[in-house]
This record gives sequence, C-alpha cells and structure tokens, in this order.
Amino acid sequence: MHGFLKFIIRGNMIGLAVGVVIGSLFSSLVQAFVETFITPVISIIAGHKGAFSGMFWNIHGTVIPYGDFLNDIVTFVLIAAAMYFLVVMPVNKVAEAMNPYHDLAKAKRACPACLSQIPAKATRCSYCCKDVDPITDEESDQLIEEAPGMIDLGGAGETKVTLKPGDVSLGGAAVAASGASAE
Repeated sequence: MHGFLKFIIRGNMIGLAVGVVIGSLFSSLVQAFVETFITPVISIIAGHKGAFSGMFWNIHGTVIPYGDFLNDIVTFVLIAAAMYFLVVMPVNKVAEAMNPYHDLAKAKRACPACLSQIPAKATRCSYCCKDVDPITDEESDQLIEEAPGMIDLGGAGETKVTLKPGDVSLGGAAVAASGASAE
C-alpha cells in the first residue's frame, strides 16, 4: 500500500492529472466558443440558417448530421493551434536556447583519432594529444551530444552506467596478440 501511495503522490503523476483536467476544461471551453461564435458566423457566410449542429443530409430517409462533425473539426483545429502556439513553440524556444550546440564554449565533438568527447574549440585532444582543428561554426555537423558509440544503461531512478568505445572487449586482446585486424 505504501508503494502505491508513493506512486500516486509522485510529482509527475500529479502533474499529468492536472494536465488532463485542464486539457478537458480547455477543450470544453473551445467547443463552446466554436458552437457559440465561429460556426454561426461560418453558417451566415455559407448561406445556411442556424448553427452547424442543425445541419444534416437526408439520403433515402436516412439522416446524416454532418454539422456536429464540422463543429468538431473546427474545435480540433483551434485546440491544435492553441497547443502549438502556446505550448510547443515556447518550449522549443527554451530548449533551443539551452541547446549546447548554440554555445561553442559548451559544445562537444568527437576526437577523430580516439573518439573521445572533447570541447568544440579545442585544438588538441586532451586524451590522445592529437592536434585537431577547432570548430568555429555553430551549425557544424561535427558537434555531438555524446561520444560516438556510447551506450547508456539504466532507466529512471536507477544507477546509470555508460559504456564508451573500448570499455568492453570481445576478444580484443586475443585479436591484438595474433596481429589480426579487427576491421
């Protein structure tokens, strides 16, 4: 029972619940706005009388109420636009501002000789001491988040183990001793 309470009280669960409730309230607010203001105006422009919800086709005695569907389409488009402009765009701008690629002082790249992660402005690798050309272009495709070949083991809340190239050898010593090439 204690574990269940811990699970329910966790911040991300409460945040998710609040997001769902606010999302449903926002959806009903947009739905009311569409039915009250948007669809009557579109009806007037289209030459129909009344709101979309009263529109229907009668085919061989079967009534097909397409008006409600049109209301739902307009509601969906407005909610999607609001989510994009009020949530997605601001979050993307914040993430872009925090992106280390835009600050060459924080950006990393792989050393061409040993594949170690080194600063983008470095002129010499601090691991193998090979001379490297500094990167001065913020849009360079040589900028990386992690060293090539890194494998992240571990999930949320677990001890994180990161394996880099060369940490694990699968017969590497035997291959090196025999003089055979691994390529």
